[in-house]
Amino acid sequence: MALIPSQVLRVAILLSYFSILCNYKAIDMPAHQTYGGSWKFLTFIDLVIQAVFFGVCVLTDLSSLLTKGSESQEQERQLRKLIGLRDWMMAVLAFPVGVI
Repeated sequence: MALIPSQVLRVAILLSYFSILCNYKAIDMPAHQTYGGSWKFLTFIDLVIQAVFFGVCVLTDLSSLLTKGSESQEQERQLRKLIGLRDWMMAVLAFPVGVI
């Protein structure tokens, strides 16, 4: 089954967020050595939230691709829970912090 462009885009965004996080942590800034470190900056917190959110999106896409032909009720229930987690993260964490 072919991947949809949105799934490929989510994987690309996830990889770019992880590369930005790795590069950000490699930079030696004096502000990172003080109280709170990188976690005192909202931009860093937003970057981590967005990376986790897109990780859940990619996991949801993979789960839906793997359970596409299955008729198992347990797998469908787990997929619905994962989709609910993804929607909750978007509504409560990713969107509001990203807009700020």
